[in-house]
Amino acid sequence: MNAQKSQHNSPVIMIVDDEKYMRDLLRKALQTEGYQIIEANNGKQCLEICSIKIPDLILLDAMMPEMDGFNCCIKLQELFSKDLLNIFVSDNNLDNNPLLYRTPVLIITSLEDKESVDLAFNVGAMDYITKPIKLPVLRQQVRRILQINQLVKELRQKTESALFMTFIQERIRQSLNLNDILKTTVDEVRKFLKTDRVLIYKYQPDGTVKVVMESVTSGQKSVIESINKDSDYISDNPQEQSANQEHISVADLIPYHIKFLTKFQVKANLVVPISKSNTEQTSDDDFDYTQQQLWGLLIAHHCSTPRKWQFSEIDFIECLAGQLAIAIQQSELCQQLATANQKLREIATLDSLTKLANRRMFDEYMEKEWRRMIREKAPITLILCDVDYFKRYNDTYGHPAGDRCLQAVANTIKAQVKRPGDLVARYGGEEFVVVLPLTDAKGGFHLAEVIRKGLVALKLVNAGSQISEFVTMSLGVASTIPLLDSSWGKLIKIADEALYQAKEEGRNRTITQTF
Repeated sequence: MNAQKSQHNSPVIMIVDDEKYMRDLLRKALQTEGYQIIEANNGKQCLEICSIKIPDLILLDAMMPEMDGFNCCIKLQELFSKDLLNIFVSDNNLDNNPLLYRTPVLIITSLEDKESVDLAFNVGAMDYITKPIKLPVLRQQVRRILQINQLVKELRQKTESALFMTFIQERIRQSLNLNDILKTTVDEVRKFLKTDRVLIYKYQPDGTVKVVMESVTSGQKSVIESINKDSDYISDNPQEQSANQEHISVADLIPYHIKFLTKFQVKANLVVPISKSNTEQTSDDDFDYTQQQLWGLLIAHHCSTPRKWQFSEIDFIECLAGQLAIAIQQSELCQQLATANQKLREIATLDSLTKLANRRMFDEYMEKEWRRMIREKAPITLILCDVDYFKRYNDTYGHPAGDRCLQAVANTIKAQVKRPGDLVARYGGEEFVVVLPLTDAKGGFHLAEVIRKGLVALKLVNAGSQISEFVTMSLGVASTIPLLDSSWGKLIKIADEALYQAKEEGRNRTITQTF
């Protein structure tokens, strides 16, 4: 199979639905966001297209004749897996996690029962959305999935282009920690050369060099310790300078270098550059690996007697410097991957606007804490918060101001929820939720009132409100001690009913219910 990923600047989205009306609706909604759209009216046509051109995202209807969306999703995963075989055979160093290479699938379904939701994820879908489709929610889901997919692509490019682990020695390969790699190197070099001191210099962004690692025999001065004790560590004592200069070739050395070698009684000096491949992009798609970047220097000092370095010793150090460069590049890449993975985790679990937990993280957290409260026979309380007259706020001040308002509300709630075991999440739109394990109804009501009063104290003007000149919030509190056969969905239902009651009774208040 020679299916190719789309190479256009704008993402390509495939819409698979047997209803033309639904395809037209989704196409118009997504084309306004600048996406390229391709359509398939059944699962078979979807597979045929994907065997030729793999899109960046597939919107797949669950209920279609002949082949439903769930079976089509299974076939798609098989299709992607066949393509993976060629990738992994060609390069054993690549990460063989198929999630890095499969196109994400978003299931569109009118089914909301647990079995259907579980089935969607079991067959390989990344997410699902229910009918009737709310287009703003769809756009946000598509944008989020494509953002994650783009980061995954970048991780894949870095993984594929890295030149690590090719010639590095076994002991260096055992660690990804840069300090461990450098320490192992200086120790092994000093042992192999049977010399007195080995240093690694690293070039700084301003062009200066810094000693980052050292191995020195007993009785010899430590360069790092001398630098730490005195920044102007070069001796000005003429007698000390002249004592060893007869053993050092001083041709082409500047006075600073002569002072340095004399200060540390160096009678033989071996310097090898540490150069690693350049990983700067030269264009949108290309990296230039032909240019070498000088990372630092590997230096050996022999201090006890004069010494002439053998060619075999020089060859060894040069080879080791090449292996060291690969290890350094690997360590830096792993740090970049860790940073990118952290971004992925944030995108997957945090709401992009408020930086609170998103709905998915809330669901996972509730499931975990509900089971824990069942085991401990302890109470759990839920606070459901809704900003009063927020639609009118948006209509009056505009959506950018509305976003700032929601951020202020989120910060107010987060500032009052101080226990590390509690969770604040954006539940959707202008709704927020607070989960309080090991908290009864009385404690939940108290915190809800603190949050409500804290928002009023901000004095965010809302001319569209019918109850106050400022932004206010209605809150519903639900509390229970979970039983073995109970579901946390009921707790949300009770909190929602309490919130509805708070609105019915005039808004800007807290209502508590228990069960």
